[in-house]
Amino acid sequence: MVAPTVKSKYITPLAQRPERRFSSCQLQFAVVLMITLVLELLLLFVTAGKLLSVWAAVLLHVLLVALLYFWQQKIFRCPGGVKRRTANLFLVGTAAFGPIGVVGTLLTIALHAWYQKTTTSFEEWYLGLFPKDKPDKLSELADFLEAHGRLKGPAIPDSFRDILANGTLQQKRDAIVLMSKYFRPAFAPALRSALVDPDNSIRVMAASAITRIENSFLEAAIQVDRAAAESPDDVDILLRQARLYDDHAFTGLLEEDREEANREKAKRIYRRVLQLQPDNYQATLALGRLLIRTDKVGEAAELLQQALQFREEEPQLLLWYAECLYKLGRYGELRKLLQKRWKIVAEGPGKQQPRVADVIRLWSKVEGVQGGAQ
Repeated sequence: MVAPTVKSKYITPLAQRPERRFSSCQLQFAVVLMITLVLELLLLFVTAGKLLSVWAAVLLHVLLVALLYFWQQKIFRCPGGVKRRTANLFLVGTAAFGPIGVVGTLLTIALHAWYQKTTTSFEEWYLGLFPKDKPDKLSELADFLEAHGRLKGPAIPDSFRDILANGTLQQKRDAIVLMSKYFRPAFAPALRSALVDPDNSIRVMAASAITRIENSFLEAAIQVDRAAAESPDDVDILLRQARLYDDHAFTGLLEEDREEANREKAKRIYRRVLQLQPDNYQATLALGRLLIRTDKVGEAAELLQQALQFREEEPQLLLWYAECLYKLGRYGELRKLLQKRWKIVAEGPGKQQPRVADVIRLWSKVEGVQGGAQ
């Protein structure tokens, strides 16, 4: 299975990159390099043939290196062309190893040229993760939908995790860029899988993306905490603050202690919202779900049961309360609840998750479930 290509405006596909042309200074470097190689070989053969003494050959070699040093420091100027480190390698290699050093420099240049055809420059890679432009929300959404829409279709992987497991190097890079720019907690498993990718560049890119996500979370937390401190009774701000910590409570991208702190802070803020608005449905549902995921099922069941007295037709409340009853072993109550209200759940979450609907129908029809408390 091959993942589709995700075009990104931040990373230029390899096939679309402009061909590099030789500049005049690169041509000058190549001519000097070849002349040096010929002179060093000639000097080696003349010395080997005993036409020249060893000391004379050493003297001529030192003179040639001195000329190369003068050429490199005073004559050779190549902005944007041959890297200065390549010229330094040429000089040092020739001085230390003679013709072998020149051949080594040629080999290095050839390998570097071949490697550039199949790699992403650091500048492009960095801009892919940290773009300079900051488009508005509508432009960001359009860009994401356009790029992510190419992942849909028959026989095509529909998750980033599939792309990171089966895609090409370019596709993996694009997927990490998308997940980093439009991070959602659901992307966390895919990013964690990229940390163990066989390709080193993907592992580094994933680690950089996770670092960016951590920094973005810290910046957002500082802002929302400041807003909550200025308006401690503003329910909307408190809910935004709680959701931020809730979203980063189970990602697995942060340190375990920090995620535990996020869970506790989210629960504390949800409880604060319920003190201000006891009938707040969003805080009740979020707190109940968080309590279930932190193994405080009894407290969650009590909270959701009270909420159902006022919102008995809410499918999400019913579904989470049913999970509480199941985890507590109260199968008799669970069966009675689903026999009475199974259509509400089946026509709500059940439409999006057929397996949930099947389980609900099964429990609503079973009589005399054994092994549970009545």
